[in-house]
Amino acid sequence: MEGTVNAYNSRNYTATMSSGRRTLEGIFKYMVSSKDQNLTLFQLIKKVEEEVDLAAPLKRLSDAIRNGGNLGAHFDMEYEPDDTMARQLVELLDYLIEYLYSLPNKIEALENVIDPREDTSKTNG
Repeated sequence: MEGTVNAYNSRNYTATMSSGRRTLEGIFKYMVSSKDQNLTLFQLIKKVEEEVDLAAPLKRLSDAIRNGGNLGAHFDMEYEPDDTMARQLVELLDYLIEYLYSLPNKIEALENVIDPREDTSKTNG
C-alpha cells in the first residue's frame, strides 16, 4: 500500500493504478492457501469468494454495534459504557455507514472513470 500512496503522491498515476492492483493481489494471496497463491488475481478473487465469508466482518460489525446499543439501553449495575467503548462504537458506526452507503457510490464513480462508455447503473438488465 505504501508504494501505491508514494506513486500517487509523486503524481505517477499509471504506477498508482498498477501498484493498487498489486496491493489487491497481495491481499487476496494471503487469504488463500499456499498452493493457490500462484493463481491470477481474477482466480484468486473467485477462490476467496468460494472459501471465505467476505460478509462475516460486516455481520460481526453489526452485531457489535447492536450489543453496544443494548449495553447503553438496558441498566446493568455492574457494567456501564465508558469513553473507550463509546468511541469504538462511533468509529464502527462510521465504518458501517461508509461501507453501506458511501462505498457503493465510490465504486460506481471509479468504474465510470475507468470505462466511461459503460453505464454501471444500467448493467442489471
